[in-house]
Amino acid sequence: MANEDQRDYWNDDAGRKWVEHRKRLDSMLGPITKILIDAIAVRQDEDILDIGCGSGELSWRLAGLGANVTGIDLSNPMVDAARAAGSGSAQFLVADASEFCADTSFDAAVSRFGVMFFDDPAAAFANIHANLVEGGRLVFACWATPDRNAWAMVPAMAVRPFLADAAPPDPHAPGPFAFADDARVRTILSDAGFRDVECELHDIDVIMSESGGLDDATAFACQIGPGARALGELDKSERPKAREAIREALRPHIGEDEAVAMAGAIWLVSAAA
Repeated sequence: MANEDQRDYWNDDAGRKWVEHRKRLDSMLGPITKILIDAIAVRQDEDILDIGCGSGELSWRLAGLGANVTGIDLSNPMVDAARAAGSGSAQFLVADASEFCADTSFDAAVSRFGVMFFDDPAAAFANIHANLVEGGRLVFACWATPDRNAWAMVPAMAVRPFLADAAPPDPHAPGPFAFADDARVRTILSDAGFRDVECELHDIDVIMSESGGLDDATAFACQIGPGARALGELDKSERPKAREAIREALRPHIGEDEAVAMAGAIWLVSAAA
């Protein structure tokens, strides 16, 4: 079965934590959602596939603009949350985009950070291409290079000294930064049959805590993101020290208003089928 590790991961604590923090995450990722909505330029009554739809924020926003949206995700907890989040012209399915086959073709496919986790991205995008009408639009957001994303790397690097195996990860392995190399993205999409591939860099501020200060930002970083995933790999006896290391690493980023804002950057990727 494709993407089995990701299926297990997002149906365990990671998926439940995402649902628990969904309002905060949707707020944090709000600027990216707006970038995607502007880029997809919804047309009335068109059919859109939302890949890795999570808790449904982007799907429901697109449905509100007149699209018929099918959101798919590997995570049962997230799909349940998406279904409960609204009513209207959006449906949600537990499905793997690398295997999904719809009864009818879609006019467009969109994703907010849902396409970087494929075991075989070339095959996955070939399948996505097969689900689009000729000339159909593909628009997605993926994280740019780690050095441009302090929100992720500061907590992760704080935990790294506590890990037994601190070898650098494979930059192309499924994960948040698998598509950080825009040249690789262009090649994958072109090989899958897409044309007119564009990768546009957007720098953003990632608000780790709007007003809760250092304690709130630390608690969040220990629940969501690369730092949280690294923390989960530690023996329980090591975790308190690692959490304190995350807290101290975040300290320089706290503002006068108790907000904790950190640098982030995405690729806005667009292509035609």
